[in-house]
Amino acid sequence: MRIRNLALVATLGLAATLAACGGGDNDIGLYGDEDDGGAAARDANLYSASKPGDAAALTGKDAGGAEALAPGDGEGEPLPSSAEFDRKIIFNATMSLEAGDVSKAFNEASALARSSGGYLERSSFANAAEEKDRTASLTIRVPVQNYESLIANLRGIEGVRVLTEGSKSTEVTEQYTDLQSRLRNLQSTEQQYLALLKEAKTIQEILTVQDRLSGVRSQIEQIQGRLKVLDSLTEFATVDLSITPVVAKAEAPSSGGLKLTEVWTESWATSLEAARYVAAAGMVAVVALAWLAIPLGLVFVAARRFRRAAPPVAPATPEPSA
Repeated sequence: MRIRNLALVATLGLAATLAACGGGDNDIGLYGDEDDGGAAARDANLYSASKPGDAAALTGKDAGGAEALAPGDGEGEPLPSSAEFDRKIIFNATMSLEAGDVSKAFNEASALARSSGGYLERSSFANAAEEKDRTASLTIRVPVQNYESLIANLRGIEGVRVLTEGSKSTEVTEQYTDLQSRLRNLQSTEQQYLALLKEAKTIQEILTVQDRLSGVRSQIEQIQGRLKVLDSLTEFATVDLSITPVVAKAEAPSSGGLKLTEVWTESWATSLEAARYVAAAGMVAVVALAWLAIPLGLVFVAARRFRRAAPPVAPATPEPSA
C-alpha cells in the first residue's frame, strides 16, 4: 500500500511539472495549442504503473495495448461528411440613406427591424432645430432568414434614396468545428481527471489533481464562451444604417441662353429695385430737411433781429479839395 501511494505521488508530481513547463498558458486562441487530453492520458498511463488493473478504465486500452471499445462506440461507422456540418456564416451590411424627413425615416427603420424579428443594438438621433442638420444612425440585429427581406424593405422606405450600400459575409465553419472538437477533447480530459481524483488518497494527491482539473475547466469555459459568441454572430445578421437629410442643390444655368421675355422680366425687376432705392433716398432727404428746418429758421430769425438792433452807420463826408 505504501509503495502504491508513493508511486501515485510521484506520478502526480510529474504531471504537475509537465503542466508548469508546457501548459502554463490557458488562453484559447483560434488555432492555439493547448492540452486537449494528452496530459491526462500521460497521468493515467503513469498511474497505471501503481494500479495496473485501472489502466484500461483510464486510458481506454486493454492490457495488450489494443483500444478498449465501449459498447455503442460504433466501430466501423463511417465518419460524417462535410455536408452534414451546418455552415456558419456571419453576415454584415452597411447602408446610407438620404431622406426628406429624417425623423420619419428613423421611426420606419426601427419599426421594420422589430417586425422582422430583430432588435436595435445601437441607435442615435440628432434632433436639430432645422431639418438639414438632423442625422440618425442604427445598428440592427436581425435573424439571418429575414436578412435579405429587411434590406429590401429599408430600400423601399417612402421618401428615401439609397446613397451607398454594401455587404460582406465571413464563413467561420472551420473555426466553429475546431472549437467543438477542442471542447470534446477537454471534456474527455476532465472526466479522466475526475477518475484520478477519486483514486487520490492523500492531500497532496488531491491538490495536484484538482489544480490540473481547474486548468482544464477554465479552458472549457473559454471555448464555450467563444462558441456562444459565434452562435450569436451567425444566427443574427448585422445591418449598420445611417440616415442624412436631402442636400439642396443649386440649379444649373440654362444652356440655351437668355430669352427676350427673361431679359424683359429681369430688366423690369431691376428698374423696380432702382426706383425703390430712389424713393427711399428721397424720403431720407425729406426727413433730413424736416429736422433741419427748425434750426435753420432760428438762425434766420436771429440774424434779422441782430441786423435791426445794430445802429445805422453814417455815410462818410468827402474832404474838400485844396
